Order: sequence, then structure tokens, then C-alpha cells
Amino acid sequence: MTRAFAERSGRELHYYYSVDTHKNLPITDDDLRDHLYSLSTGTTNQRLGALPLVIGMPVMITQNFDIQGGVVNSSTGILKKIRYHEDDAGRRIATSCVVDIPTMTGDCLPELTPHEAVVLKDTVDM
Repeated sequence: MTRAFAERSGRELHYYYSVDTHKNLPITDDDLRDHLYSLSTGTTNQRLGALPLVIGMPVMITQNFDIQGGVVNSSTGILKKIRYHEDDAGRRIATSCVVDIPTMTGDCLPELTPHEAVVLKDTVDM
């Protein structure tokens, strides 16, 4: 679906990777990391090791970030911006993104336009 959106829109598709840890230390073994990236969401509590994203694509919020402002689980919007850094291997690691959510009713941050919300990375213990 994401690849098709990228092709239709003429925009670049990039993968953003998880940072998996064991005993609070990043996993550095390439084979193990590649194995973890390849696991299906059925075995990872619905978490992708490599998340494909395209600016302009529709996205769904899966956490309650701002209940009063309407940035809640199942809100839908359009991906506007992705903040990330690259690891030593050049993989993109997302830290946050900006999503335009039409149903958002709360105030936006000073640098954003109305209905734009910052969505932060998620962490989970498995």
C-alpha cells in the first residue's frame, strides 16, 4: 500500500527502523538485527522493525497523545514531516513526525499550522 502510494504520488518511500535493545543496550549483531526486522507483526505485538513512510501518505494514530485536543487512537491524518537521524549503517531512525489531523481541536505548537500535531516515537517492552 505504501509503495503504491509512493508510485502514484511520485514521492520517495523511505524505511524507518526500530532500535531494538537487550538489557538496555542496543543490539549490534547484524544477523540478529536483520532477523528482528523481518519478523511479522503477529510476533512483535503489532510493531514493525522497518516502517515504510512517504510524505503525504494517510496515517492513523495508534496512541492517545492529546485526548482533549483530539489526537487520539484511531485518528487519521496526512504525514507532513519526519524527524530522524541515521545510525552507523545509514538506517533512518525516526524520532517524531508531524501529522495533519483534520479532527484535531486543540491548540497546535507555535511552529505548526492548525490541525498539525507532533507524534513521538513509541517504545515497548516485549
